[in-house]
Amino acid sequence: MKLRALFASKSFLLKIVLWISASVLFIVGILSVIIYLNAQSLMINKESDNSKKILLQVKYNTNIMNETMSRLTQSLYLNNDITSIMYAEQENIVDVITRINNVVNSLTSSYPYIHSISVYNRNLDQFYNAGSPIFFDDPQLLALFNSNQLLPKLKPIFRDIHKVVNETNKSERVLSYFMYETSMNIEKPNGAVVINVKPEWLLGNIKQINMVDRQQGNNIYLLDQHGDYIDVDENQEHTAKLKWLKDEVENHTKNASALEAESSFKSKFMDTQYLVTYLYLDSINMTLLKIQPTLEVYGYIQGFKTSIIFITLIFLVMAIVISVSISRKIYSPIGNLVQTISSGRLHKFEQRGKGDEISYLDYVYKQSMEKLKLYDKQIYQYGDVMKHYWLNRILTENLKLDNAELERIFLEMKISLPLDTSYAILLLKIDNYKDFQRSFSSKDKETIRYAMINITSEWISRAYINEGLDLKDDHVVLILSIPQEHERFETNVTSFIQEAQQYVQQFYKITFTASISPISNTIDSLHTLYNKALDQTVYRFIYGHNSILDAKGLLLNEDNPKTGYAKILESHLQEALRKRNLADIEDTMRRLFDDISQLNYYNALASTFRLLETTKKTLESSSEPATPSLLIDLSSFSLQLMEKETLTSIHETIFGAIKDSLETKSEGTTNKVNHYVVETVAEYIETHFQDPSLCLASIASIMKISQRRLGNLFKDAMHLSVADYINETRLAKAAEYLSESEISVREIVEKIGVLNETYFFSLFKKHFGITPKEYALKSNVKQLKTQKNELES
Repeated sequence: MKLRALFASKSFLLKIVLWISASVLFIVGILSVIIYLNAQSLMINKESDNSKKILLQVKYNTNIMNETMSRLTQSLYLNNDITSIMYAEQENIVDVITRINNVVNSLTSSYPYIHSISVYNRNLDQFYNAGSPIFFDDPQLLALFNSNQLLPKLKPIFRDIHKVVNETNKSERVLSYFMYETSMNIEKPNGAVVINVKPEWLLGNIKQINMVDRQQGNNIYLLDQHGDYIDVDENQEHTAKLKWLKDEVENHTKNASALEAESSFKSKFMDTQYLVTYLYLDSINMTLLKIQPTLEVYGYIQGFKTSIIFITLIFLVMAIVISVSISRKIYSPIGNLVQTISSGRLHKFEQRGKGDEISYLDYVYKQSMEKLKLYDKQIYQYGDVMKHYWLNRILTENLKLDNAELERIFLEMKISLPLDTSYAILLLKIDNYKDFQRSFSSKDKETIRYAMINITSEWISRAYINEGLDLKDDHVVLILSIPQEHERFETNVTSFIQEAQQYVQQFYKITFTASISPISNTIDSLHTLYNKALDQTVYRFIYGHNSILDAKGLLLNEDNPKTGYAKILESHLQEALRKRNLADIEDTMRRLFDDISQLNYYNALASTFRLLETTKKTLESSSEPATPSLLIDLSSFSLQLMEKETLTSIHETIFGAIKDSLETKSEGTTNKVNHYVVETVAEYIETHFQDPSLCLASIASIMKISQRRLGNLFKDAMHLSVADYINETRLAKAAEYLSESEISVREIVEKIGVLNETYFFSLFKKHFGITPKEYALKSNVKQLKTQKNELES
């Protein structure tokens, strides 16, 4: 009853318990199945090995018998009595009977499995066959010799004698061993001896093995050299099953990469799966087969299967007990949060109806967000939002709308731009944008961008109708309507922009660069004009902060055919650096940067990198004692090169580093450089925290400083390791996102450069004491209370 009451009011706790229990059961179940399948595989392999051992034992006995018969055949071929019969030129039947009878009696008494012997006399072209009965005719043997086929020596041939006794044909199966000699020009042998062996010594061995497990379906079969079964009772055996077995073995040997002497495989016949093992008897050219139902093999592990099921049930019970304990600890902060939120609301958690605690928190969160949106609508008028929406689309999406549609939209959205004039785009790009991002809060940044639009728009509106648009990035845009007569357009707009720049710098302590697009006669081309103005802003790199860029003024740079600065100036700089002549260095650098400033943007950027690399290589080759400190300074600066926005700042930084190194004493230089290195690392981390590969090794590699030295310098100055500083920067940024935006935790994890979401949750809770979702909820609740107090006051 207590558990029912507990889970009735805490449905999310029940879900946690069920999920943990199901997960444990799933894992245990998978492991149990794997263990059981492995056990089956091991049993099959074990049984296959046992079958091979049985067949190998039969093969061993066969090899011994074969070797014995081969030696006996050779011995008999050299026997005096047999020799006399083979090479006699005249037939003396009494002598033949006496001699062959002596030999047969001697052999059969010592070797009971010998059926009979045959002797061939070439001179008389006569076979003499003796055995049981004493004398008989063997027409098959005679046919073999008359066929002029080359018979194998000392290799058994399984055949049916069909001997004739007293004109009666009697079938008997034997293994025949041949020994003979032939001349080069004679087709038949000069003489031959044949020993016929009864196969019962082999078949009897197989029958004894079959007697053990025949009722369980285990059988051993023997195939002759032609692939036919030997000594199989078709009345007791299933004919279709024998044919299936023979075909399966043939297919298996054909599909093998090479003929295998022994192998095992599984196959199914009439819904019953069998384990088939075969072994090739090379000594007698026959094949042994052993067949066994796999159910018999699996029967040995049925008890093991029961044990696995029993163990799985025990684990399930333990999982439920443990999961209840763990789930209550996991649930504790969620339960406390639900209780805290529920206690101050009219809509209590107990009155929620359907849904669990997360659903309730989601409901509260959505209700709170709806109120926030309502307040936002009161602050920002709906019409103003839609106005910006359409201006944004016209500017960034290259919309193709007819004049009637545009006129309707402009009228409804209160857009003041006329449709029958020319247009231009004025783009205002914030200088030192990374410093701007770090120095101001989200609200302050929004306010400054709004001020830039309003101040500039107010000045521009003295001569031109315009509409401003905040693109929520490092720039804002004004769309200008230009009258038909616009000869002094660039001059007028430039003077207005200069006034706006002074006001913004005076009141907000920031500067911006303005880019004026070419003029177009259609509103459809605003998208193209915007991209052109955006492309022109890269020339801030050459013309500097607070500059005003237009297409005509940039033609000199864009059309400049030069790809770099003069080579002779580079040589002068190298010579001045080697001589450590500061005046020459300053003069040469000024001339170099003057050359770079006349290039197009891409060549100017490439030339700047080239100049820095040349400076570094020249200093590396210097033997002056102060050079190492200067190299560290320049390596640090190469890390910041892409952060610098203008040629002037790059020029000042490079020359300043060289000047300080040449004029300052060694100890002072080292301390200053160390401070500069630490400052550079901290700034780099704060601007590149979103890079997942950011670490001490990557920063040290860029700065060309060893990891150990850089780590020690940073920790001595900041009292914090580089890794900890990276984590703190990322966590601070994550907290800002959670408080000021509505993006999900997963998106925040990606934005701050963390690859593992679980690792982020662990870091966040360790640093703030609560989870990210709890932090976001508390921040939202705090903001709601603040807004409520402001409204009430």
